[in-house]
Amino acid sequence: MRKLFFMCLAVLMAIPLFLTQAKAANLEDARWVTRTDAPVPYVRMVMDLSAPVKASASISKDGKTTTVTLKNTKLKTAKANINMDSSIASSARLTEDGRDVKVTIKTPSSIDTSDVKVFSLKKDTVNQKPYRIVVDVQKKGVAPKPAYYGKRPSPSAHPAKNMPTGSGNYSISGGLSGKTITIDPGHGGSDSGAVGPHGVQEKNITLPISMYLKKALENRGAKVLMTRTTDVDVYGPNASGVDELGARVNVANRSNSDALISVHINAFNNPSVGGIATYYYSKTGNDARLAQKVQSQIASVPGFNGDRGIQEGNLYVLRHSNMPAVLVELGFISNPNEERVLQSPQTQEDFANRIANGIASYFGG
Repeated sequence: MRKLFFMCLAVLMAIPLFLTQAKAANLEDARWVTRTDAPVPYVRMVMDLSAPVKASASISKDGKTTTVTLKNTKLKTAKANINMDSSIASSARLTEDGRDVKVTIKTPSSIDTSDVKVFSLKKDTVNQKPYRIVVDVQKKGVAPKPAYYGKRPSPSAHPAKNMPTGSGNYSISGGLSGKTITIDPGHGGSDSGAVGPHGVQEKNITLPISMYLKKALENRGAKVLMTRTTDVDVYGPNASGVDELGARVNVANRSNSDALISVHINAFNNPSVGGIATYYYSKTGNDARLAQKVQSQIASVPGFNGDRGIQEGNLYVLRHSNMPAVLVELGFISNPNEERVLQSPQTQEDFANRIANGIASYFGG
């Protein structure tokens, strides 16, 4: 899931992503994907590099040309002209300009700095991924989908074959010991999730919280499954939104889990917004109760701007899971203070222990 948060780029403002490198980097590959699982659809362009680079971005006066300049970089891919999504970002052209590479992205509509996000990903030796520069361009002129605050759609909106029946083989009582819990650390791999004002990436907060939660639940006798334990895409590199979310839900469904907990950090374009919320989708008759038990524990974690309560949300992982499921939004990474607090291991472990307390209460233990 992607949040309503964009890293603001001033026109012609440099974005320092890495320290200057002595030797030129090679741009070795470029690819793109349209993500429709976000509140506002966007095109993501990923460029593979042999070394870290510095980058700058600018938008033309008419708003239809975005130029990303990769400093001290050589073009080593044959993908000089890339046709992308005609409704969002129609094309990208890669050219050498002196010692730099310029990436010129054309959009059918005029966009501004709030519609573009540029960030870097470090080399991942474990998963054999190179240094990368990522450019996200969101679709202009569409209202955000109610991914976070939407009401439950009518049953006719979803074919029966895509809907869980609510009669899965799960338990709702008898204590936490012996229960199977699936934990889904939000985002990961090519999907950073939301990025805070100081560059903190959501995926790097959800994972440690989830690992602390795994330990807390196992200490109480639960069997815990994880959709990911490292910084990876669950379905595969640069998967589509539906494939990636489906892979996460499948971990829970195939194991007949008793509950699914998806861990996320919220974001918004107003940095003063903050607080903690838990989302559910009423499909089993127990989802709201699980959400209330968890929210009652996590809402008072110090350093966050209040209790946003439980809210029903039309979210894929909640809608397609066969067991009671919740998605926690543990503060707003777009809020500078909450971004800072979220980096504390003490806060991360506190959230995990409180979520475990809420799950235990839900099962009557």
